[in-house]
Amino acid sequence: MLECYAKPRSMSAPDFSVVRGKRLLIALSGGADSVALAVLLAEARAEYRLTLYAAHIDHGIRADSPEDAAFCRALCQRLDIPFCCARLDVPAEARERREGLESAARRLRYEQLRRFKAELGADLIALAHHMDDQAETVLMHLARGAGSGGAAGMRPLYGDLWRPLLGCRKAELTDYLRGKGLAWREDATNAVADNPRNAIRLHVLPELEKSYPQCVRAIARYANTAGIEDDCLDALTGAYLARGGGVSGLCRWIDLESPPHRAILRRALLGACPESLSWEQVNALEALCGQDRGKLDIGSGVFAERTGRRLYFVQKQPMQIEPAALSPDGVTTLPGLGRVTTKPCAPVPIRDDPMRQVLNPAALAGAVLRTRRPGDRIRPLGCGDRLLSDYLIDRKVDRPLRDATPLVAVGGRVHWVIGLGISQEAALVPSCEAVELTFEREIDQSL
Repeated sequence: MLECYAKPRSMSAPDFSVVRGKRLLIALSGGADSVALAVLLAEARAEYRLTLYAAHIDHGIRADSPEDAAFCRALCQRLDIPFCCARLDVPAEARERREGLESAARRLRYEQLRRFKAELGADLIALAHHMDDQAETVLMHLARGAGSGGAAGMRPLYGDLWRPLLGCRKAELTDYLRGKGLAWREDATNAVADNPRNAIRLHVLPELEKSYPQCVRAIARYANTAGIEDDCLDALTGAYLARGGGVSGLCRWIDLESPPHRAILRRALLGACPESLSWEQVNALEALCGQDRGKLDIGSGVFAERTGRRLYFVQKQPMQIEPAALSPDGVTTLPGLGRVTTKPCAPVPIRDDPMRQVLNPAALAGAVLRTRRPGDRIRPLGCGDRLLSDYLIDRKVDRPLRDATPLVAVGGRVHWVIGLGISQEAALVPSCEAVELTFEREIDQSL
């Protein structure tokens, strides 16, 4: 086992309490950061009842990368941490997919780490990102025009990724290792400003620190504050969408009857739209929300439509839903929308549940469950015969929802517009038999 030494006074002690009793897979590159993390966790193993593993990913980029793997293996033997290693051919993968080398390396690295995590039954992947990495990340995100989510940088705990060293400076970690007489591997590619992160690390942050010596800590504090505010906005947006957002088999929507603060509205637009949105598109959608009516082509397969009290996101090529023959005693499913359960019952009308009706079975001979078609007609209770399209307009069904309204019909005659009303022909008459129809939505109506 590794001999323990006191930590330098200048280094902030990482908080390991959040992972007490967990099984951790340490991403071990051999650099100072990951070596320090492995040593710190090895020292804390007994106190926090940790089960540790380590994984090294050789990206196949540098000629000396096998030496990194050998170093990591030896370190883990000394720390008594089970070790696993994988060698990847990142350059070949990047060429094949026409992907940047850094992007491909990151993607493949995390894919392999998660494979090891699953094989070992680990709870979390422990990453050695530190405060300087956080400052670089925040500056890169801001340079791309990120909002508060990007300004928050890396989170200490995000999904299955745990970053306990975000409160430590790089220099503190190297001082810590020097104090223990421990070596680490240096990646020569980190000293070349051939990518945005290296350029910020080598040129931007050193210049900033000449004028603002504490700028790295200040940026880290800003990221922490941005993360808190981002979480707050996410929670408020989630609550808004839960009560004012919806989805049918054909479209999604947000309620604008009482529009929220624009910060929440903009997040709701991103959450409700089934396509990725650019900053310009979010601006255009926000402007559309301020209009009484309008339509916006988002591109790809979706357009947005402002009508009534909602903004809808509608597929340009709506899903084709085939009609289903209505079972006289059983369940009939309309894929993407819901199902109707039919059963014999007493001839007593139901008046307080729009999703249940008691109808005259004689009128339902040959009935199907479907959505609307051109030329459909209905004779509502107490009214004359009319086009279904006019009926839906009179019932104030927003245009994007009309194609997603399920119907029970015989030929072109509609006998139940589910959720709205029945036809005179299907209504109960004295001394007739009766069937009860109950509609259940296939999908949740909240976003």
